[in-house]
Amino acid sequence: MQIVYLSARPKLLAETLSHIKHFASFIDDVVVITPQAMAADTSRCSDAWGAPIEVVTDEDTTGRSTAEIQALDHSARNYLLRSEAATLDVVDDVFVMSDDDARPLVPIDETWFVDAHGRHRRRYFHSLAGWRHSVTDFDRIMLHSLVILRQRGHANPLSYASHQPQIIDRELFRAVTAEIAPQAATYPPDEWSTYFTVGEEIAPNRFAEPEPFTTLGWPQFPGEWTFETVPPRHEFENHHPELHEPGGLYDGLPTACDPATADATTLEKIFRWYRLERQVRDLAFPDDVDQPWTSDSLGRKLAFKGLHAAKGAYRYVTIDDRSRLAELEGRVRRLEED
Repeated sequence: MQIVYLSARPKLLAETLSHIKHFASFIDDVVVITPQAMAADTSRCSDAWGAPIEVVTDEDTTGRSTAEIQALDHSARNYLLRSEAATLDVVDDVFVMSDDDARPLVPIDETWFVDAHGRHRRRYFHSLAGWRHSVTDFDRIMLHSLVILRQRGHANPLSYASHQPQIIDRELFRAVTAEIAPQAATYPPDEWSTYFTVGEEIAPNRFAEPEPFTTLGWPQFPGEWTFETVPPRHEFENHHPELHEPGGLYDGLPTACDPATADATTLEKIFRWYRLERQVRDLAFPDDVDQPWTSDSLGRKLAFKGLHAAKGAYRYVTIDDRSRLAELEGRVRRLEED
């Protein structure tokens, strides 16, 4: 089966391919869409894969200049690139679409993508209507997707932007992008959510029932948003290299895939993530782990201060009991005095 990546990070992609090779051996063909400036370095990822990979540039995929592509925000660029990727001859009729930081944590086979009846499986992480944030490019495409899909009669559409690979029918993907092209031209949506929702309108027998996502590291830190859907287990990781830096949540754990230690590394990551989740829930932010509530690290610059800290924590930590905001404000003030 073929896997198709968008990537501008050759080193990270090479590590991801080593995870795919170990945990998903049924993947036998790799296509990477990358900026022209990264094409040569990306081609060298074939060393990690152990076979040639097909590299296509962003510019050739879209027919646009580098400057035109770079002028788009991250989410709009992804929508454009994936829409156009489905028109490439090098892409198979059925393929797996993925980000370069989506890494399997456990062995998977074809049944992870296709059920016993030949239907394509799809994983969601949240309802679009339930997503309340409005700051980032991602937040905006969630809103765009909600409006577009509701106007098509989907009262409570799901978000399939689950930061894990999903199986795609190439011609159906093209049909969906053509169907919503007038709206997407002004309000670029999330390609995952529109495909699995509008795609079901066009080909209702193509898909299995929606299933919960199984991604570790989405969100990056526990508490950044509330789990509307709790992963039943973790089969993929949304990999964040900075978490492996000194002081990071995964400090000391390898980023490359070592078959001899991969299972132990997976278990340790899961334990650390959920240990931090419990600490965040109790407002007991650890001093020995960089995190966005009391640490000014990882380039996030999100150290909370004073009342702004309390309000920020309400947004990120999603504390249900509003009276606990005062407790957090007091803790942050004590941190400032230390």
